[in-house]
Amino acid sequence: MKKLKNVWLFLSFILMVAGMASCSTDDPTGVDVSRDDIIGNWQVTANDYENVVEGEGSGNYVGQKLVVKDDGTATFFGKQYTWKLDGKTLTLSGTHNMRIEVRILNYEGDVIEAAYTCYFLSEDYEDSGHFTFKRV
Repeated sequence: MKKLKNVWLFLSFILMVAGMASCSTDDPTGVDVSRDDIIGNWQVTANDYENVVEGEGSGNYVGQKLVVKDDGTATFFGKQYTWKLDGKTLTLSGTHNMRIEVRILNYEGDVIEAAYTCYFLSEDYEDSGHFTFKRV
């Protein structure tokens, strides 16, 4: 009986250690940012897409600028948007039947890592992936 108790204690210890090791500071659901955090000029340093052949389209936005203005407007890739911030999610809406939801995954210093979903409303289609931005 004493052996069985030791086995249970050992298994409990292993589960506790494994549980603590799985904790991370990166929150896949996003991190809260303030309006002042995102206002400014940002340059894409990396991007990729989900649900495509590996490497296809990755990096094709590198160097593009996202300008988020205090007046509630933004420009990206030559298109004008209005923007709204809800804690972890920046929503860009345009007159071209497109809405982009950007979930801020990590914000450190002058770098933002984000996951996005782009909804093409007129085509009933969506695209998603990741961007990394650096403040310029």
